[in-house]
Amino acid sequence: MTDKLDNVLSDYFTGRLDMNINMRRLELKYNADSLTDENVGGGRKQNDYNNPIESAMIREENDQYLKDLRYQKEMIEMMLSTTLDCRKRVLVAKYKYNEKWIKISQKEHVDERTVRAWRDDFKEVIGVWLGSSVRTITRFRPTLVPA
Repeated sequence: MTDKLDNVLSDYFTGRLDMNINMRRLELKYNADSLTDENVGGGRKQNDYNNPIESAMIREENDQYLKDLRYQKEMIEMMLSTTLDCRKRVLVAKYKYNEKWIKISQKEHVDERTVRAWRDDFKEVIGVWLGSSVRTITRFRPTLVPA
């Protein structure tokens, strides 16, 4: 049974997190016209300064979903940069290639409990920092429809 943090790590290692960031940026870029008009019952806008590039940048900076995705990516990269190579290999094998624990432990020449402990240690540290961003992301996580 996977938890929300496992899903985020899997998305990072498979490249889905980068894809989600790019898709959200495109969504904000091309769906800008679908925003609702908040000027209900009012007259014309005064001092209207319309710069599409600045408007796009403001939309990206104000989007909480995109902020959370970027935060997750940067935090995982920062934590991985300080992780030992053997533990990185375990995380890549588990989350990118979805290998079984026994196979990972044999490749690393350690006990199965050890590789699980390495994974749990990494998840514990990263979970502290990702806390609220993981809760908001998983709400919007698209579900795959079985074929």
